[in-house]
Amino acid sequence: MKTFIAFFDVLGFKEFIYNNEMDYAQRMFGNLIRDSQSAVSGEKYIKTNSGMVVPDMEHQKVNCLHVSDSIIFWSKSDTEEDFLEMVKACYSFYWRSLQTSFPLRGCLIHGEIDFKPFTIDNGNESKFYNYSLFGKGLIESYLKAESINYAGCYIDDSAIKNVEDSTINNLIYEQKICLYKIPFKNGTFSYEHVFRPLKGEHNDVSFRNSANGIKRLFTDHMKGKELPESVKLKMNNTIDFLEYFRETRTELKSTEEPNEDQ
Repeated sequence: MKTFIAFFDVLGFKEFIYNNEMDYAQRMFGNLIRDSQSAVSGEKYIKTNSGMVVPDMEHQKVNCLHVSDSIIFWSKSDTEEDFLEMVKACYSFYWRSLQTSFPLRGCLIHGEIDFKPFTIDNGNESKFYNYSLFGKGLIESYLKAESINYAGCYIDDSAIKNVEDSTINNLIYEQKICLYKIPFKNGTFSYEHVFRPLKGEHNDVSFRNSANGIKRLFTDHMKGKELPESVKLKMNNTIDFLEYFRETRTELKSTEEPNEDQ
């Protein structure tokens, strides 16, 4: 079926698994699942009988599948309404994960996939699980997500061209997306529509705090071990992305105070 599909993967996953005990890995993956559930629920929540607040999955309008360090979202069809639901889910998932759990990279495209899951239970405490999701859309979204060299997610032209231009402009006005010159692993750069990490701008202090948060996101799981150079570059490129939304005090002063020559 033709659909909108977004592929995300966790940066530094191999190092995360090798450097941490299973109980810690389980806890962190629990956070990642919480973030994806919050995203597909539209950030709607309910209180359980035990008093816990959890995502209200009754509001889910986007499909989600976790496979190891890959998280895949896809819509029910390829209408403009479906596109907007995908944007809401990807935007929520991206900024939440960037602040609380893992650095991610991803890409949202328009393409074709097939998904017909089933489970065979033979009664001998062993099961046959089939959750095969396949199609050109999945391959394209994976390859495009894997090609970028920072913790971010962009919207491919295949998705942009499938909706009205006014829809994209409205998302820019709502500060969910923006046009940014993103770095690719092959050393090239390209202006693409990307999901924003925040609404508004950073002042000097919030930028410093957010930059330190990105450093912790990349390094905390390493348990004191040195980051590989390729991961360092992704970390620094992510901080550069945050700086794109930085509004310094000097800039604020120049816009607020009249020019003495006037």
